Amino acid sequence: MLPFTRVQERVLLGLALFGLVVPNGVFVYFSLVQPAALRAALANPIALVFIGEAFFLMFLVAWLIHRLGFRSPGWLAFILMSLAGSMVFSIPAFLYLASRGVHRDKS
Repeated sequence: MLPFTRVQERVLLGLALFGLVVPNGVFVYFSLVQPAALRAALANPIALVFIGEAFFLMFLVAWLIHRLGFRSPGWLAFILMSLAGSMVFSIPAFLYLASRGVHRDKS
C-alpha cells in the first residue's frame, strides 16, 4: 500500500473521530434515553435488512483486508473496530493505522 500524505492521514483521523463520536454518540444517547426506539428498530424488518447489510459489508471488507495481505492492523482489528464503532469509524481508522504502519516500516 502506498502511504498517505500527512494531510491525508489527518483527514482520515478526523473522519474516524467523527465516525466514532457522531453516529455512535447518537446511537448510544438514544439507546440510553429511549430504549423503546432501539427495540422498535430491531423489530422493524426494513431496519433489520440494513443491519444485515452492514454486517455483510463488514465481513466482506474484512475478507478483502485479509486477501490483500494487510497484517497491521489486520482483518480481526477491523471487525472489532466496526463492532465497537461503525463502518464510518472503522474504515478511515483502519486506513490511518495501515498507513502509519507503512511509514513505520520505511523508517
